[in-house]
Amino acid sequence: MQEALDEVKKQTEFSFWYRNEEVNLSKKVSVKIDRENIQEVMAQLLSGQDLTYAINEKHIIIYKKNSSVEQQKQVQKRISGIVTDRNGEPVIGDNVVEKGTTNGTITDMEGKFSLMVDEYSTILVSYIGFLSQEFRAKGESYIKILLEESNRQLDEVVVIGYGTVKKSDLTGSVASVKSDAIMDLPTNNISQALQGRVPGVQIQQNSGAPGANMQIRIRGANSISGNNEPLWIINGFPGDQSMINSSDIESVEVLKDASATAIYGSRGANGVIIVTTKQAKEGRVSVDYEGSYSVQSVRKRLELMDAAEYANYYNLFWENTKGEKYFSQDEIARFGKGTDWQDLIFRSAPVQDHSLTVNGGNEKTQFAVGASYYNQEGVIKNNDYQRIVLRANINHEINKKFSISYNSILSRTGQSLTDEENILLSALSATPTVGPYMEDGQYRLLNGIYPFSPDNLINPIAYFNEVSKKQVDNKVMANIALTYKPIDGLSIKISGNVSNTDTRLDSYTGVEYPNSSGSAGVSSSNGLTLNSDNIITYNKTINKDHTITATGAFTYEKYTGKSLSASGSGFLSDAAGSYDLGSATTINTPSSSYTDWALLSWLGRFNYSYKGKYLATVSFRADGSSRYSKGNKWGYFPSGALAWRFSEEGFMKDLPFISNGKLRIGYGQTGSTAINPYYTLDMLSSGKVILDWIWDFLITVCVLRLTII
Repeated sequence: MQEALDEVKKQTEFSFWYRNEEVNLSKKVSVKIDRENIQEVMAQLLSGQDLTYAINEKHIIIYKKNSSVEQQKQVQKRISGIVTDRNGEPVIGDNVVEKGTTNGTITDMEGKFSLMVDEYSTILVSYIGFLSQEFRAKGESYIKILLEESNRQLDEVVVIGYGTVKKSDLTGSVASVKSDAIMDLPTNNISQALQGRVPGVQIQQNSGAPGANMQIRIRGANSISGNNEPLWIINGFPGDQSMINSSDIESVEVLKDASATAIYGSRGANGVIIVTTKQAKEGRVSVDYEGSYSVQSVRKRLELMDAAEYANYYNLFWENTKGEKYFSQDEIARFGKGTDWQDLIFRSAPVQDHSLTVNGGNEKTQFAVGASYYNQEGVIKNNDYQRIVLRANINHEINKKFSISYNSILSRTGQSLTDEENILLSALSATPTVGPYMEDGQYRLLNGIYPFSPDNLINPIAYFNEVSKKQVDNKVMANIALTYKPIDGLSIKISGNVSNTDTRLDSYTGVEYPNSSGSAGVSSSNGLTLNSDNIITYNKTINKDHTITATGAFTYEKYTGKSLSASGSGFLSDAAGSYDLGSATTINTPSSSYTDWALLSWLGRFNYSYKGKYLATVSFRADGSSRYSKGNKWGYFPSGALAWRFSEEGFMKDLPFISNGKLRIGYGQTGSTAINPYYTLDMLSSGKVILDWIWDFLITVCVLRLTII
């Protein structure tokens, strides 16, 4: 029945009105709609049912046969009106619904609406950011509705590091971006989704390569030689933004000023970005899919000379410098348009993104699992990026005092790299009078074709066909937390995290590449991070006016990194590529490395709120880092902030142009550990010398010295 009604609604201008308790929408019906008038269609629909209908303008009212049409028409009425905000501006797209039914409409560009409703029904008016309103339809035919702005956003919980706080109670500079705002922009890059949404945060795209991260500066750069990138916190632990898909994000908080970032101590100087992925929720099992497909292309290519224009230009140049023309008119005529090198390197590049999430659970156990696939091809050929992400979250309440949660993210990225700068330089500088191949089918060398040609160019086609550079990253981030609540308001959380990254880069230059006998290289690295966070939090509200939150924590983090690389040159063929370095004629000296560092921290924070108007925050953190020299390993980072929500004062209530106003003052100390773990130590490094050569050199010097004497 429901499908039949929907099909009639689709093919005609009629809409249906009925009571849910009177019409069985799941009943199977047989109806022929094509080229039938509406009376015949309705007769087929209601055949064998204790139902009849009446047509009122473009509305079809279905009701039981024991109630008269006249009675039914009496309970139906048209109601119209206008919806405005407190400034008298129309609210466009506002939802106006007959409560308890699917019957509804939205306001137009002037805030107006018109709707047929039951005379005794209740009308619900709602819009995002405004308080919903209800009114009875009885006795009303035209109504003016004033919607008041909602302060619900002020009650949103914001993650501030090792805890949460209501948005209205913030004392530091913290910006919050929710998932709906992130998904407004069809991008898989979190940084790009934040671009232009957070004041004081500068986000720039320094590379157009597929999968490239963007440069982020929070309130400017802080170091000349060190790293200026912010600290990324994913589900409570330091992580990598490239591991997560935008559709998996619940919220992003950006900590900007020193009073907010001091809680992260020696790593807070560049700002902190806290990412919370979508968590499991109680309810029936639901499946969500999000997908997109787009195509990228170069918006505008440079207008370069064709072959004839190029020859005429350099004829003029040669004539002015050498006294004669370099190209004859016959040669210029044979050149024609020549080669457009931009056509050879650029392409239309598709980008696709797919995400699937399944979640559900009961009051004891909730789960959420998701998978996403992202594929981006570059506008320069042989340049692409793929990513697969698997995500899981499980929450379980053991009893009223104990609960456990688990989060994991697994990602695999594959990337084909290319020498973009040299390829672009060559395509824009290569002479259009020649092509990429010579008459015998060999790749053409673009260096020194003419006396005035550049000598630092590569053949882009030879590079595409003969050079391969592929990188694969496997990343795992998994954490588990046990929470104990011994008394009301007190929470003890013990959590651990493991992050592991395995990277392999294979590069190969074929034997057919100009001036190459074949070369290959393989490098691999592993990074393992172990984290332990132990947090105790106490919340208490006293006499409804005083709210305090005290947080104390002990954290530990240890990182170990290893790498190995090998290379060789001189191959007989390209059959094995980089997978048989032993077949190289010359095997270069392999290299390896080992790095580790540790960070031990103690921290505390105290928040106080009086009537939600007067706010104070004090925090302190002590960091002990193995990166620094003996006697300087510990750093101390205090902070404090005060805030006054003057909009909550009685004398401000009558000012309609201020909905939420706050004055803040804050102080904090932060630091940076963005240095090499062994930078403060005297280091020894290995190297090779040719002893026979050194010995001969010393003997020669001695002979010369004796001769001079």
